[in-house]
Amino acid sequence: MTMTVFENRTFGRLFDRDSGRLFNGIEFQHCYFQGCALSLTHSPELRSTVRDVILRDCEQRGCIIEAAVFDTVTVDGLETNGLLQTWATVCNHVTLRGRIERLMCSSALAPDVDGLAPPSHQRRFDDANETFYASVDWALDIREAEFEECDLRGVPGHLIRRDPSTQVLITRSAAMTGRWRSLDLSDTYWPTALDFFLESQAKNIVLVAPKRHRKFKRYLDGLLKLRDCGVAEPD
Repeated sequence: MTMTVFENRTFGRLFDRDSGRLFNGIEFQHCYFQGCALSLTHSPELRSTVRDVILRDCEQRGCIIEAAVFDTVTVDGLETNGLLQTWATVCNHVTLRGRIERLMCSSALAPDVDGLAPPSHQRRFDDANETFYASVDWALDIREAEFEECDLRGVPGHLIRRDPSTQVLITRSAAMTGRWRSLDLSDTYWPTALDFFLESQAKNIVLVAPKRHRKFKRYLDGLLKLRDCGVAEPD
């Protein structure tokens, strides 16, 4: 497939709303995105798809990624300038590698001006995303990613390809034992992450010790404790 290549380009204030578009066969090299928005919609039928796309050493500032479908996408290095959050997106064969700053994937729809998205809209996306992931063999590969921060509560843990030395899988049944509550996990995010996990409907989750975070060793030590007590999978 012939790729359209953009190099050293700036993209500003591009908005994709209720379009159901397909963005296909594009490679971005050293590009900068500012104030852009992808797949702004409260209808699963109108979400946009990003397929066969590569980003290499790109940068974003103030962009919004809502309910998109990412299919066969590679992100190799990304400067986020703060937290980049995705809302109710789904992934199939998405690879993250290299130096990536702060990323959060949420299963929730983006809040509207009055707060949380309407429950009826959220249920439609929960159902659509569950159907999507039922036919996915793997969603996300993060084995070669070096994060500053990474929260993947919106992606099914068993569909994530991970580095078991720094990224662990935790099932709902293991978290519900509560054994982790007696561990010294102070100065880590893990107690909060596990509480959020138990409040959700997710069956499992991957916790990532971010290699570029200043407290990486502390986070990693916490994951090892979770594994030693049988909460994290032994791999």
